[in-house]
Amino acid sequence: MEMKLKLCFLLWLCPFFGGYAQDNKLGVVSDIVGSGGSGEIKIGDRVPEVLIGGVSGWNGAGKGLVSLPLSAFRGKLLILDFWATWCSPCVAMIPKMEALQEEFKDRVQFLPVAYQSFKVVDDFYGKLRLQQGKQGLGPDRGFSLPMVTGDTVLVKLFPHQTLPHYVWIGPDGVLKAVTGMEAVSREHIKALLEGDVLDVKMKRDEQMRYDTGKPLFFEGSDWGDGFFRSQLSGYITDIGRGIYKDVEVQSGAGVRRITGRNLTMPELFRLAYKKGKKETVLEDGLGAELEPHLAGTDFLDWLRQGRAYCFELMVEEGFSNRAYALMQGQLRGFFPDVEVGLETRKVNALALVRTSAMDKIRTSGGQPAVALDRFGARLTSCLLSVFIERLQLPLQGIPLPVIDQTGYKGMVDLELTANMSSIEELNKALARYDLRFVEKTASVEMLVIRKRFKKI
Repeated sequence: MEMKLKLCFLLWLCPFFGGYAQDNKLGVVSDIVGSGGSGEIKIGDRVPEVLIGGVSGWNGAGKGLVSLPLSAFRGKLLILDFWATWCSPCVAMIPKMEALQEEFKDRVQFLPVAYQSFKVVDDFYGKLRLQQGKQGLGPDRGFSLPMVTGDTVLVKLFPHQTLPHYVWIGPDGVLKAVTGMEAVSREHIKALLEGDVLDVKMKRDEQMRYDTGKPLFFEGSDWGDGFFRSQLSGYITDIGRGIYKDVEVQSGAGVRRITGRNLTMPELFRLAYKKGKKETVLEDGLGAELEPHLAGTDFLDWLRQGRAYCFELMVEEGFSNRAYALMQGQLRGFFPDVEVGLETRKVNALALVRTSAMDKIRTSGGQPAVALDRFGARLTSCLLSVFIERLQLPLQGIPLPVIDQTGYKGMVDLELTANMSSIEELNKALARYDLRFVEKTASVEMLVIRKRFKKI
């Protein structure tokens, strides 16, 4: 089924109009690194000398921060690893980089580079070390690689929008490649050291020129007599990939703006129906067509070939509780070649259940708030559905839908310290609240997308 781009649609008080289009937080570095102009560094260019500040763990310096010229790494293959503590793929690459560093020793130097402060990164490493049981492997952090924190220099030299982001600089100081994580391997390192050529697809990052806190299409426009507005477009460069919606922490709370940037069609429907990927069924071969098994640069290139869409819906305050229903109707009209709806099916699921009748989770009041990262969570005056929604990211490696079967309808307070991607550790932390995740067969409301076959 080929989706063709017609127009952008602007809807006011209209019913559901049909249309097609295209358009989340991934970006794009070609074989040209930089934002344009005479300062670009191209593959094959010599990287200019700069002074790198905030270097820790270099030559036994421990936690002491030093400044080093880039030329201090001359004679080695230098691989800059731009990362952040919140980036799960980045964190997953840490042991792989350490193993490769150990294997190639002085011929290669991996150098993680973070824009975050030393304190933030050091605290993160401390928690990660305790979580993984690592001790004594490096300069007080439990890991062996030196790193740069609080970076403002290298990011200007090699701008990017997506993480992780790898810059390969040869022993001769020449830029050899800019890649995603898929290129970081023993074979590619060995090939570059022996043949001075890295035969991989280069990573292409667009330059972010969009404030994600502002409307994409309707910034500063006059509402007139309209109750809501929506617009759908094709792929838009320089805005990344991502989702914005008002934080929902209260029962029945509405949203005034929903924005999806460069999402696939299934991703847009998941946003509209508040379902995750594991709660989606793509029938009639749509899985291979609309969600192929691609990653990194290959996925981004695929998106730009007419497979991504930008959508925005804004409603007046009095209609905020209708926002999702409006979005569902709009998308069904925009994509008439598919049938989309919710169906209850028996599936294996990971269900949150109560282990006693004692109420240990009722909120003690306070301003609704939620915070969750890989090391724990804290919820104040929130629904358990918010907890389940936020767990989708750390539990993305588990193939089962994550559902709430507690039957608890009130606001809750939770404070957990655990590896949030580990069900075993999560259950240990939940035990104090008489909560537990169990694997079971359950009737789950699934989002089903199938082709709409025309009657002959």
